[in-house]
Amino acid sequence: MLSAVGILVVSAAAAAQPAPAVDVRPFVAHEVNAKVHLLSTPSDWYAVAISNVILIEQSDGFVVVDSGFNAANGRAVVRYARSLANKPIKAVMITHWHNDHPQGISAIRDAFPKVRIISTPGTEAGMLGPESYDVGYRPDAKFDRAWTGLAESNKAAFSKLLDDPATPPDRRERVKKALAQLDEMIQDVPGTYIVPPTETFEHELVINDRDVPVRMLFLGRANTAGDAVAWLPKQKILASGDIVVSPIPFGFGSYPADWIETLAKVKALGFRTLIPGHGEPMSDAGYLDKLITSIADLRAQVGPLAKAEMTLEDVRKKVDFSKSLALFGDNPRIRANVEGLFFIPMIRNVYKEARGEPILQGDRDGAPPAAATDTPPVSRAIHHKS
Repeated sequence: MLSAVGILVVSAAAAAQPAPAVDVRPFVAHEVNAKVHLLSTPSDWYAVAISNVILIEQSDGFVVVDSGFNAANGRAVVRYARSLANKPIKAVMITHWHNDHPQGISAIRDAFPKVRIISTPGTEAGMLGPESYDVGYRPDAKFDRAWTGLAESNKAAFSKLLDDPATPPDRRERVKKALAQLDEMIQDVPGTYIVPPTETFEHELVINDRDVPVRMLFLGRANTAGDAVAWLPKQKILASGDIVVSPIPFGFGSYPADWIETLAKVKALGFRTLIPGHGEPMSDAGYLDKLITSIADLRAQVGPLAKAEMTLEDVRKKVDFSKSLALFGDNPRIRANVEGLFFIPMIRNVYKEARGEPILQGDRDGAPPAAATDTPPVSRAIHHKS
């Protein structure tokens, strides 16, 4: 979600690779192996978070995992696929509903009208509900204006940092770059709209191939109610969506106890390479253990206080997450972002979980209402019960 707190997220790109022959900006292209390719934002990307996009080449076309933040991102995915092979994009799997993952689909569908759009029912519900914050289900200038207004408010917040003499020089440079990147993104947004899934699955959906079969799996709630992963069993490559985000996890609207269980299931797959929703590919489960440890620590601290009828405000004053915070690195910038994007929202989630209160997707408590709204279409997705 676009917010002032979330813009200066630290981006982490994979190891440097030769530049592709096509323009994939704002992404940088990486070859994971001969059949699996990654588009990620570069290490100096400080604007709105944009999902990693994975392209998996099968014999008769590409399976794409996630699609970026806007229609321009989707066009970059199309250009990159065409540079790799003369094959269509035949399917897009959306790992979850957060707007930086599904909103490139319209451009992909424009290029490949028969593309399958696949998610879990939980992700479809998010796309037909909270995702539509200043974005609609059809092209419309009012949504372009609404998003531009949201971006401009974020730019104003960052401009204040430039005016503040206490802002350190290194942060000042990051803010300047973020502002320039936001200006570029504003130009990319027109025509962006939500395209709901054409298919949903309960537990597993397989897109078979002799060399690179893809198993789409729902392992349980984690960062959202509908997180899906793409598992390549022959290559032992996993695309996790935001179940895993590095170096800074996102905690808004998450399910703490379920997240721990889902991370354990991810580990049990025995991956050789894990491609997170944001950040560098991983070759072991060390980072997952950090996530599990930190969530478990919050549950151990917050749960008893919440059950003792302490208010959330008072609970926040009691919780000490300094040890868990140290797990994510000693860089002050990382620590500040982990606190704001993960620990603070997770305290609220753990509090609600302990009290048996619902954790709602897209809960924007205290946030202004959307400047433009749209009526979601009726679901027409084919539902696979497997």
